[in-house]
Amino acid sequence: MTDLYNTLGVNKNASDSDIKTAYKKKAMEHHPDKGGDSDKFAEVSNAYETLKDPQKRSAYDHFGTADPQQQGFGFRHTQGQPFDFDTIFNVFGQRMHPNARQRPKEARITMAIDLADAIQGGKRALALQMQAGKSTIEIDVPPGVVDGENIRYPKLGPNGIDLVIHYRLKPHPQWQRHGNDMHTEQSVDIWTLIVGGGIKVVDIIGRSYNLNIPPRTNPGSVMRLAACGVHRIRHNPGDIFVKLKSHIPHHIPDEVIRAIKQHTQ
Repeated sequence: MTDLYNTLGVNKNASDSDIKTAYKKKAMEHHPDKGGDSDKFAEVSNAYETLKDPQKRSAYDHFGTADPQQQGFGFRHTQGQPFDFDTIFNVFGQRMHPNARQRPKEARITMAIDLADAIQGGKRALALQMQAGKSTIEIDVPPGVVDGENIRYPKLGPNGIDLVIHYRLKPHPQWQRHGNDMHTEQSVDIWTLIVGGGIKVVDIIGRSYNLNIPPRTNPGSVMRLAACGVHRIRHNPGDIFVKLKSHIPHHIPDEVIRAIKQHTQ
């Protein structure tokens, strides 16, 4: 989910003037007529259209979107900032439940977590802002939770209703997930590819594996570590796929270079 403040390069406390100045700078940078990226320009324009309007900006700050009707009860979680369920009920309760005494049967929120946390799962503290004050609950993130998956937590919402969390997974710079398989790249010296050998692969949650590379392995080859990928309940474990990138050692003895020259002549 795109953060509109990050798109413009400002913080959440930025003034209207700061937002306008940042927009002009970003628009000039990404304008297609000046060789910029049209998609980036559209993102910048969309961010400014929302944040320049006080009502849209307030809705975005609370719910992560300026169009609550489109998102229903799905709201984002900002790190360190509790979910304000009472505000959610005040905004949406009248529209969905004309009788003010009726309450929703569930509360829905969207929460972004790191890919490593999604793979490993485990307990996580979640702060909720209620009318009576802030409350902290503990939830179990199921190991291997999928991006876009909805998990129901019975009676953990406000006033004892169910809490439904819509999970979004943050991208990782070195690891990509495809189903239950994990993909990465690892640099290997050229001699290991030529003569073979073993390397150590440390996965996204710190587990270490030995990967055997056979002699005469080409750069760019993909090696498989079976059943070492994502483990989900009631699913077969995934694999780890490692793409090998080669590099030349900084120090190569002269006799090795002479031997290579003789072999290639």
